[in-house]
Amino acid sequence: MSEILLQVLNLKKYFPVKQGFFIKRTVAEVKAVDDVSFEVMKGKTFALVGESGCGKTTAARTILRLTDPTFGQIFFNGKDLSKLKYKELLPYRKRMQIVFQDPMGSLNPRMTVAQIVTEPMLFHGIVKNRKEAYDRAKTLMQMVGLRPFHLDRYPHQFSGGQRQRIAIARAISIEPDFIVLDEPTSSLDVSVQAQIVNMFLDFQDRFKFSYLFISHNLSLVRFISHTVGIMYLGRIVEMGDTDEIFEEPLHPYSKALLSATPIPDPIVERARKRIILTGGVPSPIKRPDGCFFNPRCPYKMDICEKEYPELRKISENRRVACHLVK
Repeated sequence: MSEILLQVLNLKKYFPVKQGFFIKRTVAEVKAVDDVSFEVMKGKTFALVGESGCGKTTAARTILRLTDPTFGQIFFNGKDLSKLKYKELLPYRKRMQIVFQDPMGSLNPRMTVAQIVTEPMLFHGIVKNRKEAYDRAKTLMQMVGLRPFHLDRYPHQFSGGQRQRIAIARAISIEPDFIVLDEPTSSLDVSVQAQIVNMFLDFQDRFKFSYLFISHNLSLVRFISHTVGIMYLGRIVEMGDTDEIFEEPLHPYSKALLSATPIPDPIVERARKRIILTGGVPSPIKRPDGCFFNPRCPYKMDICEKEYPELRKISENRRVACHLVK
């Protein structure tokens, strides 16, 4: 059994909706993340998938304490990070890193690549001086597929794929245990996506990194992840081993998502049945009564409009929140 590195329990993140000109008052709440629980094992990858706006990125940012949780606990190596102050969090910042979706937005355009990559090492005391940091940065550049002379350039002088490699070099520069990959390949072309994903797998094999992988690309999710959580309107509706979920999804939303994923075999692709969802995603401010998915679900029953289903354990590693699944 792998050891648990990160355990998230009943995590909630609500954003107040305020109205008023002189006196602002809270009139509603956006429940971006609502009672989410999962675990990330050491040296493994947990993937969060779902439509845009379902709360994947907010969950990741809350776990890293880039934004404070409304409720819930975040255990990292057994230590609850949810209530720690800024100074108490500093030792854990070194062990938890993130690679953002847009590398140009996450790299300071006024800093050289050398400054971007060496700054975390100097701040956290990984190296003794700037020379040692620069030498280490040269090694990191080669590890991510760039040349040492690239250190003296600025982010705007690189392509999107190269900028993402710089962001990865920065993230691994302080030897973290846990890295959030927030759609790191979504802005890249297919050939570069494959190179970046293979790099992540190589680093995980060499350095035993644990990943929280966020993506819309279900083919990539199946390739890189060990376990998957499928989110809808701030809640996880199905969770389990990757192969199990992809081979036999149980929740109607999971079935619809996976039916939209193209299969390279044209014979299988033509033979399978697509599930087309009607309507759009409801507002996170005013969610439907009962199961949030019931307005779009082709299998809904009367109970689905009255009661939200519990995320129940179906098998050893499988949980589903659906009244249809017994």
